[in-house]
Amino acid sequence: MLNENVRPSSTDGIERLATQIKKVQGVKHAAALDIAAKAASFKNFKHARRSLSSQANPTGSKHQLFITIYWRETRPFRQGRETLQINLAKPLLELCSKFELKMARGLWGRLVAPDHIVHDTVAQSQDFARGEICKAARTLRFMEATGLRPSNDYLAAYPGRDHDNKLPNSDHATDWYDPANGQFVLVDEPYSPAVVSEKRAEWAQQHGWHLQASKWPGIYYPHHCSFFVATDSSSGYDFAALMKKIDSLGFVDKA
Repeated sequence: MLNENVRPSSTDGIERLATQIKKVQGVKHAAALDIAAKAASFKNFKHARRSLSSQANPTGSKHQLFITIYWRETRPFRQGRETLQINLAKPLLELCSKFELKMARGLWGRLVAPDHIVHDTVAQSQDFARGEICKAARTLRFMEATGLRPSNDYLAAYPGRDHDNKLPNSDHATDWYDPANGQFVLVDEPYSPAVVSEKRAEWAQQHGWHLQASKWPGIYYPHHCSFFVATDSSSGYDFAALMKKIDSLGFVDKA
């Protein structure tokens, strides 16, 4: 099915849309490229390729990404979409793979182009859609700053890979790993002050894990939940360097 609301912002995105147009409308590839380019506000594909090439950042330091969520309200009836443009230091798929995207908070939508994520689930309100987009942006900034990627090794969150060793009072936890060395990192965002409780400190000491609250407000529900980071200390992982990166992060609360 062709999504007519998608407006690609790169030649790769235009070519991807053109492939869809070719299948749906049965036109030749060259014609599909021109139609896709017009959807991106260019005269034709030649104009798009020339314009996008001239606009490219010569240092390659910024890569645009668009995140779109549709919303619908019933009382009174309103509907629309929210799209956030965010500039990244590297292309999205260098931050994490398509598979890993589905595990990242707020980034589980469909990658309709290399630079565009679209959520197919319709949000229940405009405010909720904006909140989800900001959550996705915070996840991206976290990955960009730390180099961490979403992990599917859920047992690594339990010392000794034993469910009985779960971090006490854990809530809204997410699993991450450092691709440089495979180090597992647990992020926990409970409704609590940004202070390691006595019970949680005892857990960390017992299992030989680092556990620290960050100054950064977090991803899930900033200023309501606190952002804790934990990892096994036995490997000699530079936990202090990781916390410094997280603490220096900026905050995203507006779409």
